[in-house]
Amino acid sequence: MSTFYDPVESSFYSWCVERLLASAQLRPLTAAGVAELGAGSGLPLIEAVGRAESAARVRGFEHDPQAFRAARRLVELKAPANYSVEFGDFFAHAVSAQERCVIANPPYLPARPDAAHGPDLYGGRDGAEVTRRLLAGPFDLVMLMVSSIADPLGVLTEARDRGYRLLDWAVRPIRFGEHCREPAVWRHIEALTTRGRAFHRADEYVLAGVTWLREGCAPHLPGADPAVLAHVLAPGGERAAA
Repeated sequence: MSTFYDPVESSFYSWCVERLLASAQLRPLTAAGVAELGAGSGLPLIEAVGRAESAARVRGFEHDPQAFRAARRLVELKAPANYSVEFGDFFAHAVSAQERCVIANPPYLPARPDAAHGPDLYGGRDGAEVTRRLLAGPFDLVMLMVSSIADPLGVLTEARDRGYRLLDWAVRPIRFGEHCREPAVWRHIEALTTRGRAFHRADEYVLAGVTWLREGCAPHLPGADPAVLAHVLAPGGERAAA
């Protein structure tokens, strides 16, 4: 496997993490540490923790040996004060995690790219299986990248049903890259689109950095309206999530 790094998507993820870590209001929930699924290259988090000037410690978990070695080398080179990368299964760690916060740019392609040595970007048959596993975890604060081509309405419903309320979000358009355009992947994206579970334009889709807070935690913090986010991720389809 190779390590996934897209400058636009990775920079956006890094910016979303930075906003989370820099939030004084969320500091009580990040003080116990932040766990990251999929360190990838490690660069987005190295940049985010450097800019945020946060004391919260972030531990990235990477299960792919090649990606782990690359991220570990970069961490050793850049020496961020409060970011480390560990080799292993994130979900095994989550069972007894001390952290109250999880972050991730989870894989969200609904089929495996044909390239045998490409990055592991498969998110399950609808692209959202890894995202749903994260929402089923023990964490009180969750910041995930949510894609409009990976059942976004189902993800919003899952978060609600798991006892989370929407706290904050930001979006940006992403142009379809080579992995999305591979025939096997594109066929699945189009099938999901036909069934109203993926939303995109001819050349681009929407990626959102979404923060959820478990109901009962920090009730004084104002939330956001899920219907507005649903409209952005799935124009015209948001009524299906009601």
